[in-house]
Amino acid sequence: MELSTAKFTEALLNGDQDACWSMVQECVNAGQTTEQIYYHVMTPAMVEIGRLWQENEISVADEHLATTTCDFTMSRYKHEVLLPRIQGQPQDQGRALFFCVEQEEHDLGIRMIAQIFEEKGYLVRMMGANLPVEYALSMAVNWEPDVMGVSASMIKQGEKVPSYIQRLMERFPSVELLIGGRFLTYPEQSLQNVPEERVTLIKDGNGLTSWFAGRNRKEE
Repeated sequence: MELSTAKFTEALLNGDQDACWSMVQECVNAGQTTEQIYYHVMTPAMVEIGRLWQENEISVADEHLATTTCDFTMSRYKHEVLLPRIQGQPQDQGRALFFCVEQEEHDLGIRMIAQIFEEKGYLVRMMGANLPVEYALSMAVNWEPDVMGVSASMIKQGEKVPSYIQRLMERFPSVELLIGGRFLTYPEQSLQNVPEERVTLIKDGNGLTSWFAGRNRKEE
């Protein structure tokens, strides 16, 4: 089935948890994957809500209600769909650590990515929003991840990303870094001198799909 972004966006803005969950269930019953639901239903809706907020078409309260409703829907999806789906399956693809840069409070996107990694057989630690790089380094020293995902939303937070990349690469020479978030979609934002063999910029769902495909080819 094709779910209208406008319809899902409206349900989020109304704070209608039941309607949002019903739509997601319809997608699951129609055979859609986690990637399809997250990339083509939830993400476009939240991007639209962000646009409406930036253009003062909705209030901060509206944006918070929509975010909370999406958060509820994601949590319910994880516990009612994803976890039963992977129960008993080996989590042997590696360790993946995810977090948002300091002062970045928008973590829905990277939480979606973390859940996709779980479904694909990775052990995952999700550190959430607003994590200073020192704490990321400390966690990674103790947990030894194979992959680290870093997210930022707005340009101001995105400006912190190069320093995170430098610190993480210096301390963990064998870890792959995935950099994502809306800041990458702004024309004025670019990351210079990023070593492609270790750092991948994930601008959308297709980027992550390509990364998984490339990683699978390396292991064959």
